[in-house]
Amino acid sequence: MNRVERLNTIFEGGAADCVPAGFWLHYPAEWDAKATSDAHLGLYRATGMDIIKVMDDSSRSYLTDGFNITEAADWKRINLPGINCEHYRRMSEIIKRLADVVTGEVMLFPTMWSPFKIASFTYASSGLTDAQFMKDCADDPESVVSGVDAIASVLEEFVTGYIESGGDGIYYSAQFSEPGRFTDEQWERLVMPYDLRVINAAKKAGKRVILHICGEPEYEFRTTPKRYADYPGDMFNWAVHRNDLDLQGGRSLFRKPVLGGLHNRGVLIDGDEAAIREEVRRVIEHAGTNGFMLGADCTVPSDVSYERLRYAVDEAHVYINS
Repeated sequence: MNRVERLNTIFEGGAADCVPAGFWLHYPAEWDAKATSDAHLGLYRATGMDIIKVMDDSSRSYLTDGFNITEAADWKRINLPGINCEHYRRMSEIIKRLADVVTGEVMLFPTMWSPFKIASFTYASSGLTDAQFMKDCADDPESVVSGVDAIASVLEEFVTGYIESGGDGIYYSAQFSEPGRFTDEQWERLVMPYDLRVINAAKKAGKRVILHICGEPEYEFRTTPKRYADYPGDMFNWAVHRNDLDLQGGRSLFRKPVLGGLHNRGVLIDGDEAAIREEVRRVIEHAGTNGFMLGADCTVPSDVSYERLRYAVDEAHVYINS
């Protein structure tokens, strides 16, 4: 099997010729599209992994760049540029550069931030805190929803453009399900509908969705995976080391293939080669080989040695024949 065939087999819930693996990290926001795409290719070539997740490290140049929040009511006056913004131009160029080199060899999954996360970035760029964002959600949810709705409309356009640029689907970062942040009722009103709009834009185009359930450091990276049980993802990833849900439990909850198993700050970063390989074998023995791709809880540190990631990928690739 080649990498595309291997990953498609896993998406269908089967066992491939070996266990596929993939890892990702953040790149400097000041890099241009060429430098960033070259770095993605460097990681892919150095590790031999089976997927390229296209990172979105746009920093302050997100689609709401230039829109300043002073109060929740400002969201009702938002006027977004659609795809005519630096955020989209940069990401689409990175995807095109990668697709020109690897189409047919390995699948590309551009990162999609959730509409709610883009809204939170907008608070940060306006000099406001997460606490203020949460207060506005509680005090004036109607205004916040109007902004999130507008952001979701733009992100639906992004999905279409990213696919046209060469993406094989999207890697959707689903956020704001941390315990204590929102009640189920609040979350179902403020977050879920807009997640689903972006995800369904990829599904309607016949593309795959890898859904990553992401937590914030102020909540110790804990999330509420059960809220995503009925999301139309094709593969699910979450922090198994920070939540009470192991890989087998996640497979049962989501009824879909799963990705992950390794701590993104654990043995992969501070263990020696033998320890990394041993942990990979342990994870695969627990998860099984059907519908499973080896990965980490979240992004790995940007200064990680690619050799360490190569140990993990190599061990996954030889596991079935070991």
